Amino acid sequence: MAQPPPRRPPPPARNAAPGRPPPPPNNARPPPPRPPSSLPRVPIASSFGDENHLPSVLHQPNPMTPEAERSARRRTCRFIEEAGQRSLRLPRVAVATATVFFHRFYAKHAFQEHDRFEVSMACLLLAGKTEESPKKLDLVIRECWKLRRRAQQQQQKLLSQGGDSPSMAGASPTTMPSPSSSDNIQIDPKSEEYVRLKERVLLLERVILHTIGFELSIDHPYKFLVDCVQNMNKKRSIEGKDGQPVGKSAQMIQELAQNAMNFANDSMHTTLCLQFTANEIAMACVYLSGKYSGIRPVGGKPWIELLDGITVEELTSISIQILELVQPKKGMDSEMAFKMIRKDLDDMAREGAAAPDAKRQKTN
Repeated sequence: MAQPPPRRPPPPARNAAPGRPPPPPNNARPPPPRPPSSLPRVPIASSFGDENHLPSVLHQPNPMTPEAERSARRRTCRFIEEAGQRSLRLPRVAVATATVFFHRFYAKHAFQEHDRFEVSMACLLLAGKTEESPKKLDLVIRECWKLRRRAQQQQQKLLSQGGDSPSMAGASPTTMPSPSSSDNIQIDPKSEEYVRLKERVLLLERVILHTIGFELSIDHPYKFLVDCVQNMNKKRSIEGKDGQPVGKSAQMIQELAQNAMNFANDSMHTTLCLQFTANEIAMACVYLSGKYSGIRPVGGKPWIELLDGITVEELTSISIQILELVQPKKGMDSEMAFKMIRKDLDDMAREGAAAPDAKRQKTN
């Protein structure tokens, strides 16, 4: 009996690529989910006002307290200001830009990950280039090194006398050898420490650029507050305590603008540049300057009606953060002024809640 011919294998599907495995059936199980990262994700856009969400506070295994994080920022901002203005002779705008770079960097990185003394030097180096006031890297390293060594010598002197350490330089003593009174504050350009520091600053400059997304155009409050003061002066919308128009006294206008500039400089030591726009900070600085200078709106109007592009809530938040920074340095007079300003802000907030239709809206 004849055997049946063997069956031929079925032809391959036309749509299937040769040499590739067939697609999984519809009832195949999905791949298991990836395990969550051990480090929490830090929200960048909306959490700058909440110190509990900053990277240094969430860092593991050695998190900082919000108070320690705030203190580290302020001490380092003072170091950037002194190194930039007094040692490197940078323009005020360049120093402010370096401070903004510093705040933006540590909004995404923790203090435990990068030495803030080295980050400060990289911020000053990058800000000088950005604001067309470049300084050589060797000069930046030498001047910042000297400033830090002097601060450490003063710190050791106070400690030897039984006083409290001011921590002017905002530096960790473990990252730099402790100087003695007989040590030279200059750094040897041929030493291994100098070479290492130079390479580290150049590396951090690139890291900062990537961290800030190469956003080098920084708006500062200075031009906005000057325009605001000039505009109020032209409209004759402000007056002195005795009712005298401010426009007749150049000294009062200069005092109003200068005090606003000082408040803007103080704001750089906080994270306000991460929370609000430069125009909003400028409006709050003009308001604080007016309260401290004894200047008020004409006709008893509230200040919020003279300030463009800011709400009562924003004005209150900015003003309180600046006052909390400067009040301990001003003494009793500043404490009284703080209470008066807080009362004025509360009154404006109540008036805005009582008349929501008349509440000032932000301009786009």
